[in-house]
Amino acid sequence: MKRLLWLHDAVTGLGFWVATFGVLYLTLVTAGEVFSRYVLSAPTDWAPDTAAVAFALITFLAVPWLTWKAGHASMDFVVRSVRPRLSVWLKRLTYLIGCVVCALCAWIGGVETARQISNGVMIVSVTPIPKWAVFGPLVYAMGSSALYFARHLAASFASSDRNPATGGDAWSGT
Repeated sequence: MKRLLWLHDAVTGLGFWVATFGVLYLTLVTAGEVFSRYVLSAPTDWAPDTAAVAFALITFLAVPWLTWKAGHASMDFVVRSVRPRLSVWLKRLTYLIGCVVCALCAWIGGVETARQISNGVMIVSVTPIPKWAVFGPLVYAMGSSALYFARHLAASFASSDRNPATGGDAWSGT
């Protein structure tokens, strides 16, 4: 099991690095397009299309890392304002809801991605880009995040034996 968790974390880390380089790509392509359009008076057809796809890929490749490291948006004022034992159960409920919602999104996205691949659906743009190139990473992001929410949930039970107030993240590597 530890090897599978390590592999999950390694793939997530790799995805985050790819997203980081995606930001560099997006910056260079956008700067190049601005220069080409306004200085050379020769706008490109492909830059706006690939920039839009890059925005999506950057987001979807970074989401699992943020879920793993609990870097996602969290309005936890209720959780922090109640008794420690209730706080742990509210965190667990949040992890469970996050897991179920992300898994459901991954399932629906997977079905849609399969349909797009089988029908050859393309993004409506000047540059032909297969739609599954965006939906595939979306499915990965939601599926991986569902696993991290499940890991956080399991870790809250594993660590609650030591300190019921923490509900820590022993399985999540944090």
